[in-house]
Amino acid sequence: MKKRRLEIAVLSDIHLGSYACHAEELLTYLSSIDPKILILNGDIIDAKRMRNNYFPPAHLKVIKKIFSLAAKGTVVHYITGNKDEPFRKIDDIYMGTIQVSNRLSLKLNGKNTLFFHGDIFDFSFRHSHWLLN
Repeated sequence: MKKRRLEIAVLSDIHLGSYACHAEELLTYLSSIDPKILILNGDIIDAKRMRNNYFPPAHLKVIKKIFSLAAKGTVVHYITGNKDEPFRKIDDIYMGTIQVSNRLSLKLNGKNTLFFHGDIFDFSFRHSHWLLN
């Protein structure tokens, strides 16, 4: 399969570790692209759902594919979201070549562009975690 060369690919709300995740379809998509930059924009791993010990092989293959892209030169940024909240405590670190942060600013076409997960606007969620548990 010929890969599409992309400047930037942005993926959000994948929810690895949950039954709602479409890992096989995502693997097909990731195998079809060759991005210079891959932005994982929050809720990539659903840490809250992982308490049920549900993490099938296809979900692990997605993680392996992302690390494979990074190893081949794709710049990977992992922006935290509300479902992968444990990662928010380790803001602005690197896991190998993958940057983990709560927000990202990139200069695109000469302009600063800010990336963040949309849950920062959900004030009901931010102030009532006890309701979700």
